[in-house]
Amino acid sequence: MARTRNVSAASRSVQPELRATGLHVSPEEQCLLLLRDHRSLTASAIASRTDLSRPTIDAALRSLETAKIVTSDLRPTGKAGRPGRTYTFVPSDRMVGVDIGEHAIRAIATDRAGRILARYEADRVREPSRDTFLRDLDDVVRIVGEGASIAGVGLAVPGIVKAQKVKLSRVLPYLNDWDFHREIESLINVPLFVSNDVKAAALGEARLGAGTVDSSQVTVWLGRRVSSAVTFNGELFEGANGVAGEMTTAVGTQWTPGSVCGDWQWPSGRSPLQTAERAHAGDAECLASLHDYLKALADPLSRLVAILDPEVLVLAGALSETSAPLADFLAPYLKERLTVPFLPRIRRSAHGRYSTAVGALYTAFTNPSAPALAHWQLPAPTTLTENDPATERADHPSHALAS
Repeated sequence: MARTRNVSAASRSVQPELRATGLHVSPEEQCLLLLRDHRSLTASAIASRTDLSRPTIDAALRSLETAKIVTSDLRPTGKAGRPGRTYTFVPSDRMVGVDIGEHAIRAIATDRAGRILARYEADRVREPSRDTFLRDLDDVVRIVGEGASIAGVGLAVPGIVKAQKVKLSRVLPYLNDWDFHREIESLINVPLFVSNDVKAAALGEARLGAGTVDSSQVTVWLGRRVSSAVTFNGELFEGANGVAGEMTTAVGTQWTPGSVCGDWQWPSGRSPLQTAERAHAGDAECLASLHDYLKALADPLSRLVAILDPEVLVLAGALSETSAPLADFLAPYLKERLTVPFLPRIRRSAHGRYSTAVGALYTAFTNPSAPALAHWQLPAPTTLTENDPATERADHPSHALAS
């Protein structure tokens, strides 16, 4: 009688995830995906999660071991008999996401399994120019790379970006009319993908954060400036010229009174996050300023919500890191500006001020130019995890900034 194999719902997602790449799915790739997401499995555990035969799995694992992508060792099974052979995914190279703004630079590095290995944040102190932009990028890639092999870099910058070229940046005007993509790839010697900073944040939250892949989502960035971006089913909606979701590209619209970019005078010159934290602690002046700010944002944001009717509204940026209940504060201001009783689910960003770097990281994984693992393709991870504290490398902290 033929043996029947039970396949769990989680395991049935293996093949669709790989098929989304549009490439032939090999047994090695199926094993890789399972080992990436579970860290270590026996061949029997892999067999229980796929429709592959045991001989096929054994052959695939031998190939992966030969390529030094997978290691194996004998471990006790907790049952009588010999120890079982366990296979572990050992990603040796890194993926890097970089967010370069006017005032700050942030970066995050992970392995191919999405385990966070390094973060970096610092002021940008050099005189703004094309040369210092290249130097800042080269420096941060080397810092978070920590001497390891880097397979890909995603770079997010402020401005209108289409087809990896900056069409217009008012924040970093020296990027305008500069075809820097090849120059940077030559400098860092790895594949590069360039995107807009807020759109990268939206992608990072949709794919690896507070959003969900199977939803419509508006992400609004709350920092020194305000901006928004739209994703549908985990994919960016950029429009013909890369400006979709940017409410203030229309004359007469502005995020806050007198400011297209959403500049706001916070009490005593504090940052948005400092103000919100003081508001949460009971400072009446800061609380009033925070509410006035959210009321102002609700005007243009309600129009965007009315046009798109998104399922999810994600609040990202430095301000989203506050302990204050921003979603609870914002919801009534949106509701009173809409003529229908429907609001999106308002969620706090999962990555705060690092959302843009996380989105840039995701583009490094999905860049068609990113190298395969030996002969095999591996999709981008669906989650990011902190590395084991016992083995985690030293972080590179600096004070928090809102760009």
